[in-house]
Amino acid sequence: MEAHSDWYHRITREIGPYRDTLSRKDLKKYKIDLLLRITGRVDTFSNTCGECQLFQQEITQIAQDLGNLVQLSDRERRKSYFRTINNIVKHLQKEHKLVKKGYYLGMWIGIGMAIGGGLTAALGTPPIGPGIGLALGVAIGSYMEKRARDEGRII
Repeated sequence: MEAHSDWYHRITREIGPYRDTLSRKDLKKYKIDLLLRITGRVDTFSNTCGECQLFQQEITQIAQDLGNLVQLSDRERRKSYFRTINNIVKHLQKEHKLVKKGYYLGMWIGIGMAIGGGLTAALGTPPIGPGIGLALGVAIGSYMEKRARDEGRII
């Protein structure tokens, strides 16, 4: 288990009450769990990454404004919130080689279904091809997902 900084603990204390008071729908809508996960990742990389240090400031601002964001229906503020989260996730994926949960599974299911379509065309047996492709995609995707989780590369 990694030791987190005081900044991380302060942010989780600010965001924590929203996890208890918001409905499940709002928790999902505002991506509170993702926000907490990226907070931990940014904290981990902030010692060596200047951009992550800047993201710390943005996350601090988000945590302070979260109450207003949830209560007010300010469309521009909400767009800015989601844009910031997406920018942080893109940075973590590109620069630190992290992936979102379910990334490999979704990708390989799609590839497996394409392979299954090819098998159907080649063999001429419609029910078998997609089944084989789906099974292949789930197997490879699950393996890749587990490997990424074991390596600590999941956001």
